Amino acid sequence: MSNIVPTDDTSEKPIKINKWETNALKNALDDACKKYFKETLNFTEDYKLMDGRLYISLIACLFSVFALIYDWFNPFPKSRSTLIICVIAYFILMGILTAYMQFIERGRFYTGKLVDKTGIDPISRCTISSKLKKYDDKYDLTLEYNDGTNKATNSLQNISKSVGNYFDENGVLCYDRFTSDVKKMYLQARMSERKVK
Repeated sequence: MSNIVPTDDTSEKPIKINKWETNALKNALDDACKKYFKETLNFTEDYKLMDGRLYISLIACLFSVFALIYDWFNPFPKSRSTLIICVIAYFILMGILTAYMQFIERGRFYTGKLVDKTGIDPISRCTISSKLKKYDDKYDLTLEYNDGTNKATNSLQNISKSVGNYFDENGVLCYDRFTSDVKKMYLQARMSERKVK
């Protein structure tokens, strides 16, 4: 993502985004949230969820490459049945990829874990998902938190605010204002996880 989120660091210059473009708004907020969890809270990103999407895409690309190479060595009339099989397999895999993104990822853009360096506390896990509908200004951010003591229960917190709360009139992200809300949500999730015990 080419959008850089402005921070207190003066060496990073904020890049203006088009505040009327929904995807740019959502991506800038998602990136800021990731940055906060990685740099401020010291979470380590877990890529297993994203790896599933990459594996499905890789298999689809392998079918495409195989069809291309096979057709190179055996021009069209001979390669007809192989091309049909590869094209059908490709479209089936694209359907699987769409279902994976819709029903398994469900808008999750970050999964992280916090490992206690002393080894005393269990590994805390955090999953964050977001939603911003087209032509809507409400940004929904959902955080699932598990402190590692009970794997069956997750504390769930969410916020739903207008993107106007986080961007100025020039389309620059107000990083401190956004991370303040993310911090509150994270602390509430930790507190409610402790109350469950």
